[in-house]
Amino acid sequence: MTYPTDDPQANIALGQFRSARLAADLERLWARLTGKPADLLPFEEVRAYVKANTPRQRVRKTIPLASIVGSVGRYQDFTRSFLPKRDSDRRRWASVRRARLDHKPLPPIEVYQLGDVYFVQDGNHRVSVARQMQAEDIDAYVTEIETSVPLQPGDSLDAVIIKAEYAEFLEYTSLAQLRPDHELTVTAPGQYTLLIEMIDIHHYYLSREANGKIPYDEAVSDWYDNAYLPVVELVREREILRSFPGRTETDLYAWIAEHRGDISREMGWSVGTEAAAQDLVQRFSERGDKVATRLAGDLWARLTDRLLPPALDPGPRPGVWREEWLPTHHLRRLFQDVLVAVDGSAQSWQAVEQAGLLVQRDAGDLHGLHIVASEGERIGEAVRAIRTEFGRRCRALGIEGDLRVQVAAKRAHPVGYALVQRARWADIVVLPLNHPPPLRPPSRLFPLVARINSGIGVLVRRSPRPLLLVPGPKTSMQHSLLAYDGSPRAQEALFVATYLAACWKGQLTVLVVMKAGRVADEILGTAYEYTRRRGVAAECLRAEGPVAAALLRTA
Repeated sequence: MTYPTDDPQANIALGQFRSARLAADLERLWARLTGKPADLLPFEEVRAYVKANTPRQRVRKTIPLASIVGSVGRYQDFTRSFLPKRDSDRRRWASVRRARLDHKPLPPIEVYQLGDVYFVQDGNHRVSVARQMQAEDIDAYVTEIETSVPLQPGDSLDAVIIKAEYAEFLEYTSLAQLRPDHELTVTAPGQYTLLIEMIDIHHYYLSREANGKIPYDEAVSDWYDNAYLPVVELVREREILRSFPGRTETDLYAWIAEHRGDISREMGWSVGTEAAAQDLVQRFSERGDKVATRLAGDLWARLTDRLLPPALDPGPRPGVWREEWLPTHHLRRLFQDVLVAVDGSAQSWQAVEQAGLLVQRDAGDLHGLHIVASEGERIGEAVRAIRTEFGRRCRALGIEGDLRVQVAAKRAHPVGYALVQRARWADIVVLPLNHPPPLRPPSRLFPLVARINSGIGVLVRRSPRPLLLVPGPKTSMQHSLLAYDGSPRAQEALFVATYLAACWKGQLTVLVVMKAGRVADEILGTAYEYTRRRGVAAECLRAEGPVAAALLRTA
């Protein structure tokens, strides 16, 4: 249909179409900025999700325009508020508007009803014009299709999918009957499928422990009470939802469980739930300040990695490891997960023996790490021999142990780098000191050169966990000698040394190397009070001269 340029009604209709097109573009832009839905829902896709298949008889009635949320065939041509997206609809839209301006009767639209919402089968332009005219209702032939999923006008396609998945979840698990007061809301599709997988796995392990298949309802109840709720309590206790605005406790349960599984598979040993939750917050928090801090930290890390020699990187702030460790170790055993470097040399087997002592005394687990140069070496004879020997030594020590083989990264100090990456999931890193540095450097340049080129030096600075360097055969570690200067790093070393003395019933000598005076007395007093309050009768001494020489004399 064409309109003469002197037809005022046609010009009004075309002008209103242009306004509607502009409003449609603004609505879509606002949706991108806010994340709110701006598209109509596709009827057939929604119908498949909610499993709506039984139509009732068609009836004629007046329906609210705000409840029309989708279309059968033209859901891509209009926005969620039925504003036209395409200029090609100009003539059709304007003809409907012109008819309304002329007060001509229009036939009822045809819609399908799912729950409390409607989808246009015929009459999309009539709905668009009516919305533009600020109408509240429209005459329609309605065919209702039964569904058990409660759809609402504000639902996005994701919300529809989530509701459909939730209905399937409840039908599959019977959780609504087993735990009527349950609360399992999510904000992302796919979460309920993940929960079902977790319940099935829980059912499998419960049946295996019982030496027979237990009823599925019993497994669902046990999962909810003993797997789900404890993590929810952790989320509440740590206020983790503050780091993920707009998410739910069930979202966090699923993400923590999935994150824990990913880390455990990568590391080769089981990572605790609390540690995984802590890492999830640090790495993926959605709070604006956390995101900004993380981006700035990543940028700084990349710059320093490119511009600074590894040994000049100061590494993690002293005390961070204890802040991370304390909330995740309820048994207060310091060495639950011990990471040891294994290369098959005699020195590395000595390190394994020493690490085994830590595991024995703290009832922990030993995790070996062997680095190879290429993928082909992972299945070579040398690696098989190392695996066999590692397993034999673990059995001889009566401890649980596993060995991970990893291909070296293409960078300086690949072994040290691999240990640093894995160290945050361990409590201590043990490695052989194959080449102890000389007591007196051969030149003035030696200290700087050694710091820049030594893999041990890099590891000492960058490791997020304490290091135990093993220079020879295993010792009982019953007498610790600590060089203490009151610095933050020294304070962390005092914490470990005091733990060894208190829990392992050993001796502790604290040596302060500096000239006599008020400062030395204060540092000695700090160490003495710290150990005394923890039930350790430490011997606190003062010496003068080079620290290394003073340590050797005292030892």
